[in-house]
Amino acid sequence: MNKHVLHIVTSAVCILIPVIGLLYGLWDSHQPKTGPVGDGQPNYPTVPQLIPIFSCFIIGVLNLPLAIMRYRQNKKSSKDKES
Repeated sequence: MNKHVLHIVTSAVCILIPVIGLLYGLWDSHQPKTGPVGDGQPNYPTVPQLIPIFSCFIIGVLNLPLAIMRYRQNKKSSKDKES
């Protein structure tokens, strides 16, 4: 696996993991927690908890087009070198 494919895969992971984590966190916050675990009130994520999630998502979104562009350039240059 070359570095360009790894860049694409990493960008896709940076997009998917925060989305899945945020959906799981929201689902978990709506589950009733009574007794020794909680008082039944939903525990929504705070802004400091959301900053890493959103920043990872934004980094993935910004890097994916760059990774695809570099992969295409590398593919084109490797075809030129073969010819």
